[in-house]
Amino acid sequence: MALCRALSADELDAIASIAERREIAAGKELFREGDAGDGLYLVVAGEVNVIKLSAEGEHVLAKLGAGAVLGEMSLITSDARSATGRATATTVVLHLPAAAFRSLLDAGSAAALKIGCAIAETLARRLAAMNNLVLGLSSGKAAIDKTSGMKTQDLRDLHRTMQVWSF
Repeated sequence: MALCRALSADELDAIASIAERREIAAGKELFREGDAGDGLYLVVAGEVNVIKLSAEGEHVLAKLGAGAVLGEMSLITSDARSATGRATATTVVLHLPAAAFRSLLDAGSAAALKIGCAIAETLARRLAAMNNLVLGLSSGKAAIDKTSGMKTQDLRDLHRTMQVWSF
């Protein structure tokens, strides 16, 4: 997995020692939107849909197969899950529990630090892509985006909000 590409064999062993193998039946959830984030999942085999709930129902944000990682934000924050992960077929995942990962971080584990840096890089790329999307949507002359119904000013405010970071 990309999050482990910079790890040595010993560092990979340290991460593997806290990983848990799980088999998820088709239609069952790995986690649900709003639940406490309990760790990262690496899809070993099968497929997982990432689903976001809205007033109109469920929206599939992504279909993830073998090698995909989801739930990585829970290794960094204690925030609730922002979406639901549901297996579409019998799926095997490796679960990296947040508590065990944080224990490695607290102990100064180089492996945990490298994974934390890789997650930060991934999140930074996502933020940059979102910034470009918001700017693209807000740069048109129409007062309301027809696909989302959002006013141009609302998109600009969202973009500004995404630029503010609290430390």
